[in-house]
Amino acid sequence: MVQIYRNKWRQNFFWSLGCYLRDSVVLWLPVRKLPKWLIRTLYGEEISFAFFVHPRSYQDVFIPLPFFSWIKLIFRREQAYRFFSSLNPFVLNQVITPHKVRGLVIAQPTLPEVMFERRKETLAHLKKMIGFIGKISRPHAVIGLGGWFPMVCSRGSALEETARDHSLIVTNGHCGTLASIYLTVERIAEIGKMNLSDLAIAVIGVGKMGTNVARALNGKVGKITLIDISEPNVRRARTILETSEQSTEIDVFLTGSDKRPLRDVLGMHHVGVCATSTFRNLLKLKDMPAGFIAIDDSRPEALPRDPKNERIILEGGLLKIHGAKIDYDYGFGKDDNVFGCLGEAFILALSRGSIEPTLGEVDLKNFFEFLSFCKRNNVSAGDFKSAECCISENEIYEALEKRKRFTDK
Repeated sequence: MVQIYRNKWRQNFFWSLGCYLRDSVVLWLPVRKLPKWLIRTLYGEEISFAFFVHPRSYQDVFIPLPFFSWIKLIFRREQAYRFFSSLNPFVLNQVITPHKVRGLVIAQPTLPEVMFERRKETLAHLKKMIGFIGKISRPHAVIGLGGWFPMVCSRGSALEETARDHSLIVTNGHCGTLASIYLTVERIAEIGKMNLSDLAIAVIGVGKMGTNVARALNGKVGKITLIDISEPNVRRARTILETSEQSTEIDVFLTGSDKRPLRDVLGMHHVGVCATSTFRNLLKLKDMPAGFIAIDDSRPEALPRDPKNERIILEGGLLKIHGAKIDYDYGFGKDDNVFGCLGEAFILALSRGSIEPTLGEVDLKNFFEFLSFCKRNNVSAGDFKSAECCISENEIYEALEKRKRFTDK
């Protein structure tokens, strides 16, 4: 698994403990809604959106919960997984925007390794989180889902009724993630002084999100190559693309059975997009040619970061809410970059119903309306980052120039 935190840090011990106890008390209060004065006292003000997350790895748990560090001395890792799965959800951080739309990030410390093993328990925690948000939010606040939560709850559909009971709206975040990738690809083309239609894109992993990336770019870019180890996944994605009315060249690479070297195939593309869920690295650095640009939107991260930046591995799924204040480091620094799925919850709260939530599949009409709304409201592709390191536009341009020598042949 990729480790994206290069600098170790933790939240303040006493502050985090106090906040955790506060949230546990509020969670168990037998009321559906706190008085406004109490919400202001405890959380500042009512919130317009919330974003649900979980740790990507075991070590991530101890960043917001340093008072549980003793667990590592007593429990084996598998026992610790079960312990953390039983804990209450808590407020991880707040998101303050210049649009006067305020949100909270709520964490449930269930790790991906046990999430499906404890699916019913995870669903129960998600519903508990919805009840918690209902107590401190405005009516019709939006709840976005991060990480593996959409997979656990049928891409949000399993939570729709619970959210409605609390006068809340749930969205699975796939539209915002897709928008972040699309806008990043657009910006890369802009920097390279290329038309979007000149780009060749390799989609690495064609599950739900990978297929959505290919659907959104189909007809916009010159070539899409679908790369996966699963033949049914590749066949399904290719059928979806080729039965549409768009005109993009479609190629496939089936890992393990294709006779072409993967490095050579990637070398014929300007950009790679990795959007899957896995515990292992899908590629090694040696699989990627020098100058290759990859957007890693996998959760947990699936592509190794290149310390020499000979290959540019960008943190995927980032949107930039210009002027937003976020008091937590998710591995790429503290600034106004947010995960696209968090950005979706924000955009829906800001749009006040003009953008539809995403439940199940991404609707492309709604997706392009979402894109237009982002551009009108100063929400753009996130900064180019590899972990917390910023990648300059000049580095992107030089990498594209290297790719052009091969792709233009």
